[in-house]
Amino acid sequence: MSEFVKREERVVRSTKPHANLLNGVIILALLMFFPYFSFAENLVFVVIDGARYTETLGDPTRQYIPEMGTIADHGAYLDAFYNDNYTFTSRAIPALWCGSWTDVTDTTVQSVNTQYANDPTIFEYYRKQTGAPADSCVYVLKYISSLWLPSYHPEYGPDYWPMIHSEGSSDTDVLNETFAIMQENHPQLLWVYLADVDHYGHLGVWENYVGAISRADSLVGALWEAIQADPIYRDNTTMVVTNDHGRHTDYFSGHGCGCDGCRHIMYLVAGPRVNEGFVSDTEYVLPDAMVTAASVLGIETEYSTGSAVTELFRVTGINESAVNLLQTDFTLHPNYPNPFNPATTIHFSIASSGVIDLSVYDIAGRRVLTVLNQWCEAGDHRLIFNGSDLPSGVYLCQLRMEGVSRTTRMLLLK
Repeated sequence: MSEFVKREERVVRSTKPHANLLNGVIILALLMFFPYFSFAENLVFVVIDGARYTETLGDPTRQYIPEMGTIADHGAYLDAFYNDNYTFTSRAIPALWCGSWTDVTDTTVQSVNTQYANDPTIFEYYRKQTGAPADSCVYVLKYISSLWLPSYHPEYGPDYWPMIHSEGSSDTDVLNETFAIMQENHPQLLWVYLADVDHYGHLGVWENYVGAISRADSLVGALWEAIQADPIYRDNTTMVVTNDHGRHTDYFSGHGCGCDGCRHIMYLVAGPRVNEGFVSDTEYVLPDAMVTAASVLGIETEYSTGSAVTELFRVTGINESAVNLLQTDFTLHPNYPNPFNPATTIHFSIASSGVIDLSVYDIAGRRVLTVLNQWCEAGDHRLIFNGSDLPSGVYLCQLRMEGVSRTTRMLLLK
């Protein structure tokens, strides 16, 4: 048995100086609102509005989507994924959020007419069940004055809405904003909405429509590369790419009917637990997308009607993998105390012996200190982390074992 296992507590002190991460005002806010929670698996969900399947994964040449084609070769996708109801955005986006064809209610917000979903959304399920703050659950899209809203459901509602980041005027702007959010907050649930394909489709110029698909494809490729380059997201993130609807089979400029072109859409997944190179011809429908995403996060969706698409993953039952593996067999407990000054206890449990890597990162994803990198026996382990040589701020503690990682946030407040 290693020396680490023999000793119930062990002091680890950082000796690497870093610049201040947060000013005093932000630190006081964090002291008031910082939650005690830990991460399971990260999810990045991308919606490309209005791309027809025949121009995406339904095209065997993949001429407009070389990046997503490469991701599909190493990921998995559905060849028979359909919008099974309303093939227009104002109803399909709430269905993607809610995992059901929810009714919507008209409302007015700041003198602008809009709508809200009647069923709870994935954002609300996630925040209520995990206790996570809004900045760990972010919805990113271009500037829209009349945003469709999550629900006012009496059991969920605005207290559990995501942080909505609506800036810029193009898909490129949205991706740049997404990169900034990833660097600043490392949200566990990141929902990215790309609207340009539908916009250029409606204009009726074929070259502009497929050009918008190609730009969206390059942005998805850049996003996947950014995920792989980030130590907090790498090997611990599932990315989903889908559409809300397609376009008419006979003429691409419109949509909204029940033709195959409007209904047949893309569903692509990539990540560490995805069946590499797998293509399913089983028919699934739009509400299934959200339920699958929720299963990756290990959360329940009590008002949804969809089903999890488990066959794209290497395990049968995504919840079983996300919850049992990460919470029972492999657990990084919240550190205590938190906030702390200058020391806190890091507590983790492993069901089987093996080499573990326990490291601390700053909020930008830079490794501050390797706390432990050695063989550990199965069991319950605690050690004391001393941050006296670090500036005040938020840090990410990550435990990694056999390609699976678990992360918690720690707040050092001096």
